[in-house]
Amino acid sequence: MAHAPLHSAAESGIGVKLLLTGVAIVVLAQFWSAVPMAGAIALVAWGTVLNVSQRRELLILAALIYTPLGILAVMSQVDLAMNSSLAWGLFAGLDAALAMTLLYHLACRTGNQLARR
Repeated sequence: MAHAPLHSAAESGIGVKLLLTGVAIVVLAQFWSAVPMAGAIALVAWGTVLNVSQRRELLILAALIYTPLGILAVMSQVDLAMNSSLAWGLFAGLDAALAMTLLYHLACRTGNQLARR
């Protein structure tokens, strides 16, 4: 039974945009410490996976790299949210929730892709 292609030119284009957006946010965070980074790391992880989904070994490598990085980023963001003012804590908490959602769906997608091969 033939499967639909796992990677398309449109996904590659979206992947590059996600990578650039995530990296831009991380660079901005280096100049302004109030910028939350957990969501940015999740965007970079998504962009990477969309660009390497054709090659199983690169997909596994991306999972091995971004899983602990994403967990650390979310944990740091939650810690920051708990020890901040209400407004900043809400913003940091929302960023952590967004990152967890993105990383969860990324893990599901990666697992499905690996299972199909």
